[in-house]
Amino acid sequence: MLVINYSMLGGVYFASLVNFATASLLTLVFMFGIWVVQGMIGNKMLQLYPSHRQALKRVVVFTSINLTLVAMLITFLCWLYGNFHLLGFEFTFTSWLRCLIASAIITIVNQAIYETESSFRRIRVSQLEAEQLKKEQLQTQFDSLKEQVNPHFLFNSLNSLSSLIATDPEKAEEFVEEMSRVYRYLLRSNEEQLTTLQREIEFVSSYNLLLKTRFGEGFRPEVSVAEPFRDCLLPPMTLQLLIENAVKHNIVDPDMPLTVRVFTEEGKLIVSNNLQKKNKTVISNKVGLSNIIAKYRLLNYPDIEVSETADEFRVVLPLIKNKD
Repeated sequence: MLVINYSMLGGVYFASLVNFATASLLTLVFMFGIWVVQGMIGNKMLQLYPSHRQALKRVVVFTSINLTLVAMLITFLCWLYGNFHLLGFEFTFTSWLRCLIASAIITIVNQAIYETESSFRRIRVSQLEAEQLKKEQLQTQFDSLKEQVNPHFLFNSLNSLSSLIATDPEKAEEFVEEMSRVYRYLLRSNEEQLTTLQREIEFVSSYNLLLKTRFGEGFRPEVSVAEPFRDCLLPPMTLQLLIENAVKHNIVDPDMPLTVRVFTEEGKLIVSNNLQKKNKTVISNKVGLSNIIAKYRLLNYPDIEVSETADEFRVVLPLIKNKD
């Protein structure tokens, strides 16, 4: 506004407070109308050319319309000032052209600022939408992984119960009681993304009793977790899946006992078992270990470490600090 008035009136614009206020007020009234119209046109341009690929076309069309509107406004202002001899202004081609060039430069600069700000705003909105979509996709995948655990665990539990009913009805009754405790935890934890290590340990204690009932001295669990780490977090069912994985792929027999150790070392949780693979290939749907790896990745936590030697299979799990 100041530049337009100065290009039109020169030093007269700043000669007195009356001149400055009069010219500024007149120009402001007309410029406000132009700003409103420009805003409406800008929104329409975004609707017509929303894609980034159409940005150049949108800028060219919008700038052309803006320059036309501003040229019309400047022409009218020059005519108004000259026709009524306002502030000593005379409408000549030179004065009109000078005002037109000044207003065109201002319009192009304003257009560039508007397009830059608008582009950053659209990019930010796109990023937020992409992040939200990614979060929803990860949540869907995570829920899908959790749903795979229930039928898998139930299938193995019912197989164990079926074997016990035929061989030892009393142990079968004890097995059902322990299985009910396990499923109470399972149903509760299925709605959570993380649980405390203490709760996991309590849960696998019941789960280990189920395995001890089935395998006797063939299965030897050892849990030794330092107290300060028991409040740390990890995905629910992690320990159960690792223990189940060890039992599934190794010989479990009193003559060849399977020892599964759960302990902490250097701030990490370690689950290991002695390696004595079954001779017969075990059919696996890969829900166990791959499920745990996927959970940590979906939650954006450090990957777990898996290693195998001739005598031992080991999984190192990062413990998540409990902020509460």
